[in-house]
Amino acid sequence: MKKQFLFLILLLFTLKAVASGDRKQKVDSLLNTAREFEANGESLSQLETALKALDLSNAISDDGGKARSHFSAANALVNLGLFKEGLKHLAHVENTKYYKEKILMQSEVHRVRGRAYTRLKLYLQAIREYHSQLACIKNLTGEAQKISYLYTYGNLSTVFDQMRQLDSLQKYIELQLSALQGFNEESAAAMFLGVYDDLGQLYIKKGDFLKAQQYLDRSLTLIDKYKIPVYYNTFTYLANLEEKKGNHQKALAFYQRSLVNMRKVGNRNFIRDTYRYLSDYYRKYNIDKTKADEYELAFSRLNDSLEKENRQVIDMALNQILKSKDQESETKVSKSVRISIIALLLLAVAITFFVWRSRHNRRMLDQKEEALQETETVNRELTEQIGENKFNTLIELAKSNNPEFLILFTELYPQFIQALKSRDSNLRSTELEFCAMAFLNFSTKNIAEYTFVTIRAVQVRKNRLRKKFDIPSDADFNNWMRGLADTDTSKQLDNSPQSLSE
Repeated sequence: MKKQFLFLILLLFTLKAVASGDRKQKVDSLLNTAREFEANGESLSQLETALKALDLSNAISDDGGKARSHFSAANALVNLGLFKEGLKHLAHVENTKYYKEKILMQSEVHRVRGRAYTRLKLYLQAIREYHSQLACIKNLTGEAQKISYLYTYGNLSTVFDQMRQLDSLQKYIELQLSALQGFNEESAAAMFLGVYDDLGQLYIKKGDFLKAQQYLDRSLTLIDKYKIPVYYNTFTYLANLEEKKGNHQKALAFYQRSLVNMRKVGNRNFIRDTYRYLSDYYRKYNIDKTKADEYELAFSRLNDSLEKENRQVIDMALNQILKSKDQESETKVSKSVRISIIALLLLAVAITFFVWRSRHNRRMLDQKEEALQETETVNRELTEQIGENKFNTLIELAKSNNPEFLILFTELYPQFIQALKSRDSNLRSTELEFCAMAFLNFSTKNIAEYTFVTIRAVQVRKNRLRKKFDIPSDADFNNWMRGLADTDTSKQLDNSPQSLSE
């Protein structure tokens, strides 16, 4: 009987190993797809694919898959502007064995964290990350080292450009140029173009127009020689140079050529910014008020369209994150079930072959139970302490209208979110955010202030939700929301600061 049981266990583990191998290949395939989305600038699709890879990696306990999936998700989130959530994923990467063994992954984590800090204008932290990346790059070899140096110098030049430290900016642009000398000019033409453009713009800022013209002429030579398709920066900087010289009509001609290329390659953000600049340019130099008005109108229309699209993308990204957290919870439950089944099988074996040790086992079980109870008590106390800090963070996120408010709220009050979704599974993230604020007992005035809308708009939204959820007209909206999920956390909110509800 013992041999048969051991054979069964061996067979189960063999089947599990085969299935795990297949699923690891699926993880690799998903991450390759995520990289393709990243190369095409499709950050939302990259995030969705990376989170799928992460769910599968968690299910099979694939350490390398977890590290790479968390990293890909972090990269996409930073590109989407969801920095806090992106930084969380980077912290998960650092907890893996894969990260500790792979120098390139360590370098890349510093790079993405540095980009996040740069966009948050935390420049000193960004510089620290990039210098940590440079320390990692020293241990790389070959092409990976060359490219890593090149991009890190580029990121440092961006930081110092935003800090207006021109000497440091020049240092890192020249280091980029030096790193490029080992590359074939034709294959790296776009990189050379970017460096020459940056040097041209740098010397414009320094007032050395002769050197600026020399580097921008090199850019024009590259564009013509290798038929580089994206060159609007070159013509924008040429326009800046002519403007500094006082040649306003010549500058306008370069701005127009730059705008034509932006439209051709479809960079709508740069088109919007150029509309704004041209409108101000025509007014500043009293060239043509009608043209100024036309560009102002074009800017307003495109800006409204882009803001709407960006908000939709953020909503979709938030929904992906919330969906991933739901799936993660389900995976944990499924894993617990499997562990329970294995535990029961092992217990059956123990009972069959070690009955005579039952009394000893009982004493051991009692001791374990006491230890578990003690651990549970400590964990509960720690959780309560952490919960207080998270609640304070939650309120600050709400007050700053931070998109990550809904993510933390879902983590703290999952029962309430589930209760809402059970009533309407198609609720938008904006509706969930609104209900969450009501659950936290924010007043109409508070919600209007924190979400940058009018009090009337908040009242209209409340009326719509009353109809959707069949909330009686005589029922207090906030109290109804707080009573939706009967949890200890909602009871704790009764003692929340009065400032939240005035």
